[in-house]
Amino acid sequence: MKNSKLPLSLILILTLAIAFISCSKNSGPVYEKYLKLTNSTWDRFDVKQIEIPVNEEAVSCDITLIVRCTEQFQSDKIPFYVILTSPKGEESIREISIPVRENGKLIAEPKESKAESRLILWKNFSMADKGKYKITIENLIPKIQTEGIGEIGIVVTKAK
Repeated sequence: MKNSKLPLSLILILTLAIAFISCSKNSGPVYEKYLKLTNSTWDRFDVKQIEIPVNEEAVSCDITLIVRCTEQFQSDKIPFYVILTSPKGEESIREISIPVRENGKLIAEPKESKAESRLILWKNFSMADKGKYKITIENLIPKIQTEGIGEIGIVVTKAK
């Protein structure tokens, strides 16, 4: 009798482990893209664009902006103009600021030699159409060149 319980216990443990691993993988990003900036400098009129391929209809997602700064960046926040364009040409526009420093200190989470700040741009956004969604990001800091911004990125996760 003991021999028949061992394989059943082993099967149960393996099934639970596989289910746990499957759930963990589903909570990760559906899409993730980062753009490195040359010499950690972003020129004022250098508008960045990221395309998000969507292969299924009516997907509800959270879209997060990631900014990685170095110590060179001296402002408290970074203002952006963000446009999300659907495959049909519909636009969703936002003007946002992402906090980077508080009382002169970087408040972002350290990521390698950079500090990472995150801001959810759209929560439970319905990507109703198949095709490429485009996100256009414009730096609104009024300087010709902004030093200390190493990377910007977009992370798309399925809404919970």
